[in-house]
Amino acid sequence: MRILLTLPELNSGGVESHVFCLARALKEEGHHVVVVSAGGQKADDLEKAGVIHYQLDVKRKSLFTVLQAVVSMKKIIKDEDIQLVHAHSRVPAWIGYYAARKEGIPFLTTAHSHYSIHLGSKSMVKGERIIAVSQSVAEHLHHGFQIPYEKMILIRPAIDIEAFERGSEDRLKTREELGIKKDEIVIGNVARLSSLKGHQYLLQAAAIIRDKLVSDEEKNRYRLLIVGDGPERDGLERLAEDLNIMAMLIFTGERNDIPRLLAAMDIFVLSSTKEGLGLSAVEAMAARKPVILTDCCGIAKDISDGKEGLLVPAAEPDKLAFSIYQLSKQHELMEDLAKRGNSFAKKYFSINRMVEDTVMIYHDLIKDKNGG
Repeated sequence: MRILLTLPELNSGGVESHVFCLARALKEEGHHVVVVSAGGQKADDLEKAGVIHYQLDVKRKSLFTVLQAVVSMKKIIKDEDIQLVHAHSRVPAWIGYYAARKEGIPFLTTAHSHYSIHLGSKSMVKGERIIAVSQSVAEHLHHGFQIPYEKMILIRPAIDIEAFERGSEDRLKTREELGIKKDEIVIGNVARLSSLKGHQYLLQAAAIIRDKLVSDEEKNRYRLLIVGDGPERDGLERLAEDLNIMAMLIFTGERNDIPRLLAAMDIFVLSSTKEGLGLSAVEAMAARKPVILTDCCGIAKDISDGKEGLLVPAAEPDKLAFSIYQLSKQHELMEDLAKRGNSFAKKYFSINRMVEDTVMIYHDLIKDKNGG
């Protein structure tokens, strides 16, 4: 098959990780794979894997830019003899939808999150089939956009389990590069710095741990490692200064070595206030890290509190702080969560399973478009 995948950019993030794994696996199975994005740190790695990448502005929410991109994507579809377009975000989905429709080929989407209920988000339900990455996302599409469940299929995204397990080999070296001492406890987070990721509550929780929960001897043992970038960066740095926690905080910015950075952590925390799935938490599980996440995350419905991870209410820094501190004192529980979380990631987020289910949909759509 000849498949075009499109997403806004190729930097770190759950959508990027999913598309990267899917594109590489499809290529390894012998399919012709083209990815269209605005570029990013993972573009070179994708091309090294033999996947064709076209850099196109499929990110900006501008009508003129979208119309230009539709024309460009139509040309890519023709030049590459594409049989199906698969979109993974709202703006690329509008572009892919109109380009695919003009060329008379199937179009489908993968909904990775909960979307605002307005016209701009309707591109995510324009697909002839819609893949939802979690039951939570499927319910959101059903109730918010009146999409019948029979039009949707649940396929959890995949991650490269082995890559995250191998990252542990660089733990000490990575900590040294980051200026982290061997005996320091590192609380980590990997997410785009946007308001929905709840970083402000994580910063507040760190201040509570330092000011209210730890002894004087422990005050300098806790570090907070935040990986990612985004529109909230400046505001979060100001908040950290106001909370007087800059000394315990490390902002790495955008990085493409997430397995190494996860290896440097002792506890992973996902503090989102709205999250369709929470793939970064699954990556942390794959890296054998104990995970704390808010109960609004999509995967919260799939795990048992205290078994594969710890669940806390969203936007409640006091409870988050207490959960982090208590876990840091229970090494046996940390090891149990890490072990069970790793098994959970392997069972439900394997590349082979995701690719097999996705290819089946591709076959059906192309077959139907060609008249059986």
